[in-house]
Amino acid sequence: MTLSISVTNPSKKRFKKTAFVYSLLSIFFFAFSRIYESFSFGETSTYMHYLYAVPLVGGILLLILLKIIPNLSRLSLNLWNSAVATLTAGVLFRGIVNLSGRSTTLDQPYIYTSIAFLVLAVVSILFTRSVWTEENNLID
Repeated sequence: MTLSISVTNPSKKRFKKTAFVYSLLSIFFFAFSRIYESFSFGETSTYMHYLYAVPLVGGILLLILLKIIPNLSRLSLNLWNSAVATLTAGVLFRGIVNLSGRSTTLDQPYIYTSIAFLVLAVVSILFTRSVWTEENNLID
């Protein structure tokens, strides 16, 4: 009986998956914001117009971090993704309210929460590492 194991580099796989997902999110939010603004009866919103930039910049910064520190822990990635998702939701909320012709400050908790997630992500990057290190990896 022959056993085989699949030898893949998890950091390369994670990098490609992260780049793909954040690219798709940016494309989706770009198209969504343009379509939503086209049905807004002439109203415009800077928040809605640049909604795609939040996952784009968040994804680029995360990819830079993954290149510098390829063995980021799952906790760090989850906190970073939560920060980007919360900020995206806040910008979307503010854009929808602005397109309706009103103004609000109810988006501030989204911003504060995303800042808290970002700070926790940076702290977790400094103090935790993934179990996948070069010594544990089977690739020569």
